[in-house]
Amino acid sequence: MKNKKGIKDKLRTRVRLILLMLLVIIIIPVGVTFSKYINDFIGNYLVKTSNFYFSSDKLGKPTITYNVNNWGGVGTFKIEFELNNHKNNLLVSDSDIEYDIVVSHPDDVSCTFENVSGVIYTTEMTDKYELIVTPLRIFNTNESVRIGITATSSAPYVKALSAVYIITVGRKGISYEINDAVNQPYLNLTITNARDNYKVFDPWGDYELNHEFTIDEYKALTPAEQAKCYSSRITLTFDPTDVVIDTTNNLLNNSTYTTTTVNGVAYVSSITFDVDAMSSNVIRFYKVDVSENYTYTGTGTPIITFNAL
Repeated sequence: MKNKKGIKDKLRTRVRLILLMLLVIIIIPVGVTFSKYINDFIGNYLVKTSNFYFSSDKLGKPTITYNVNNWGGVGTFKIEFELNNHKNNLLVSDSDIEYDIVVSHPDDVSCTFENVSGVIYTTEMTDKYELIVTPLRIFNTNESVRIGITATSSAPYVKALSAVYIITVGRKGISYEINDAVNQPYLNLTITNARDNYKVFDPWGDYELNHEFTIDEYKALTPAEQAKCYSSRITLTFDPTDVVIDTTNNLLNNSTYTTTTVNGVAYVSSITFDVDAMSSNVIRFYKVDVSENYTYTGTGTPIITFNAL
C-alpha cells in the first residue's frame, strides 16, 4: 500500500508540473523567451516546495544597487552583508546550503577577498561577511568606484543573489559612519579626516582666504593664528526627539550650535565644530528609543545629517 501511495504522490507532482508548464505557455506574451521563463518558474516552484531559503540582508534578485556618497576617497570603506538559509524564525531550509561569492572591482582599489566559498549550516542559519575596500590611489570629490558582489548557491539548488555598490567621494578626505545596535542606549558617530592640511577662513597678514598650510606649518603658527584656520569644519543636524548629543565630548568645546524646544526644554539640534587634520573622532548620541538601530555605513538615510567644509 505504501508503494502505491508513493507512486500516486509522484504522479500528482508530475501532473502539477506539466499543468504549470502549460499555464505558463498560455499566459506569456509571444515576445518572451519561453525556455528561460519556464526554467525560472519551475525552479522557483521546486525551491519553495523543498523548503529552500537562500537569502541576504543586502544582496537580492534582481540585483540591488546601492549609491554611497559618504566616502572620503582616502581611507578604507567597509561593506557588511549576511547570507541566510531561512525566511524567518519558523521557515528554515531543510539542508545545509553551499555557496560561492565573487567580488568584482576596478584596478585602482583592492578588496579583502574576491572569491570565497562557504556553507550555511542548518544549525547556524546565517553567515556574516565584512568586505574592506582599500583605495590604491587618492580619489577626488565626485569620483566613484563600482563594487559588485554575487553570491550563488550550488547545493541543494542554484540561486544567485547580487548587489552593486557605487561608492562616491562626497568630500575628499572626509568620511563618517554611525555604529549602533538594537537595545543599545547610545550610538557612536565616527568622523575620519584624512586631509593633511589646514586652510585659512579668517585672513590675516599675507595669508589670504583658503591659503593652505601643511600640518607642520600649522603647528608653527601662534594659537591666535591657528584659531583662524581649520582642516575640516563639520556640521551635524539631528532631531532631539530621536537622539540627544553627548555634549561632554572635548571636541565640542569650541562649537557653535542651535537648539530646538521640546516640552519646554531646549535641546541641541545642530552643532558645528572643527576637526584636526589626519584624525579620527567619535561622538556619542543617546537614543530616545533604544529598540531602534541607526547604523549607517553609506546607504539609506542617516539619522544624523552630516556636512563638511
